[in-house]
Amino acid sequence: MMGSERIQNSIIRKVLNTKDEELLDYLNQLLSAGEGGGLYELSADEKTIVSESLADYKSGKIISNEEVTARNGEWLKE
Repeated sequence: MMGSERIQNSIIRKVLNTKDEELLDYLNQLLSAGEGGGLYELSADEKTIVSESLADYKSGKIISNEEVTARNGEWLKE
């Protein structure tokens, strides 16, 4: 198990090496959410995914965790 200092250093190296501006903005929002007790604000894409997921749930388009695990197992065998 990594100590917190090693984890921090690993994250710092990865952040410094990325040029993905969208990822950096996401990380900044995520890390800023913990400052001052602020809440994390969902992006438009995240809000869409949540809305679609709720609609699926309400219409009964759900599968059990066991079925997901079985499907993943079959997919991994391919």
